[in-house]
Amino acid sequence: MSNNLERVLHSNIYIQPAHFILAIATNILNIRTLSCRVLLSSSCTYYFLTYAIISITYTCLLCPIQFARGFSINWISGRITCKTHAYILFVLPLQANIMLMLASFHRYWTSSRIHRLHSASAVRIAKRNITLGSVFSIVYMSPMLFIYYWDDSSGKCLTNFHILISIYILSQVIIYYILSPSIMILFGILTIRNIRQRSSSAIFLVSLTQRRRIESQLTRMLIIQIVVHLILVLPFGIIYSINSTIPSTRTSNVIAVRLVFVALQQCDYFAIFFLYTLSARVYRQQLVRILISTTCLNAREWYHHC
Repeated sequence: MSNNLERVLHSNIYIQPAHFILAIATNILNIRTLSCRVLLSSSCTYYFLTYAIISITYTCLLCPIQFARGFSINWISGRITCKTHAYILFVLPLQANIMLMLASFHRYWTSSRIHRLHSASAVRIAKRNITLGSVFSIVYMSPMLFIYYWDDSSGKCLTNFHILISIYILSQVIIYYILSPSIMILFGILTIRNIRQRSSSAIFLVSLTQRRRIESQLTRMLIIQIVVHLILVLPFGIIYSINSTIPSTRTSNVIAVRLVFVALQQCDYFAIFFLYTLSARVYRQQLVRILISTTCLNAREWYHHC
């Protein structure tokens, strides 16, 4: 083990608790805020909610494992844990990525048909897409249960190398790091174009003014989240692609860099709260209302007990 790898592992003792607290706290606030009636009227909110739930699950699994590694404690030390650890920690980011991809497409679709599509219909379609996307990611990532294996001689969780495995990993790279970002960017641009075309129209329905305003702010939230998401996850994707296709690159120093990029990718699961707060007035308003109501409730309970 190189000194760089040791330093990175040791830094997890301090980094992972911070990641854990930030991710859990911010995503709980996200779920609470997004669950208000005003935001639930939009189909896009359901993708955000699913993303927040996935973020909490991923954080609860990854942070303790990375924290323990800082004390040279390896919880992935058996045949079953080796396979399930690899599968779960790959399927959850894929699910989160699919939610953003579906949200970008669904946002474009609803923005082009907002005068014809009832909000209830859009919500039903969003729930169906979330279910189908989750099923796809679970099935698609199932080969990960067979790619990783536990090597007793080295005491490590290693990967098998075969032409079919290389093809499958290449498909992961194409879907996650090429196709998915391209779809997000494409439909993000098309959505912006649709919104500008609607805004420049001379005819408006007064009854839809507030809904249009909320939809526009949710679209801005989505686009900003996609941009930051790509910045945070692509570095790990590049080095994962290299390690998966060229086994000789899996040196201690490269693994140290890979773990740094894992920590960078983890920031994606709590940065969204600050992005939502900064980019959407409707989100800030609902968040402030929740915080004020909670504070008042606690004050009344304290006064009652006194």
